[in-house]
Amino acid sequence: MRLGLSLYDNDRARRRTGIPERMAAAEAGDVDAQLKLAWEYARGDAVDADIVKAWNLFDRAAASGQEEALVNRARFLQLRQVPEGVYELRKLAANGNWKAQFWLAQHYERCEGRLNQLKAVIWYDRSSKNGNAVAKFAKLVQLVRVAPPQSKVSFLTKAIVEGVSLICGITRQGEQQAELYESLLYRLRRG
Repeated sequence: MRLGLSLYDNDRARRRTGIPERMAAAEAGDVDAQLKLAWEYARGDAVDADIVKAWNLFDRAAASGQEEALVNRARFLQLRQVPEGVYELRKLAANGNWKAQFWLAQHYERCEGRLNQLKAVIWYDRSSKNGNAVAKFAKLVQLVRVAPPQSKVSFLTKAIVEGVSLICGITRQGEQQAELYESLLYRLRRG
């Protein structure tokens, strides 16, 4: 447990030292810096929480028209329970943005009623088809929740298999990246 807190404190300290740099980049119009700084103000663990500053930064980033900025602003609004956020997420999700689809699915998952739970399954499925590997697993877990009792075992089995394949895929990617890194180091040492 102590190790986990130490890593968290180190991460927070690292993010805190990068704040002045991000502020300068955000003032210069760097959309990525504006988004990162906005989430820092919204989260409030590396800097003092300031929702107004966060909103202003999200709004400035979204004014650039970049889809990533629009999705992040919509997510921020949705988390703040502003109805416009869900509306914007729906619009972006309908256009095929996998993050908007995933976050919209999470929104529906938290809502009451079977219809909302099924909407969550649909949006998780769309997000997975657009490249989000975690969404496929989330879809199966959601299906286990809403399925009739006779189908739960089938969906649970599929969810377990998908979870294992997701973990194996992540492990394989890490091994491939390590092999690439090792071969680059070998070439650098020889050269």
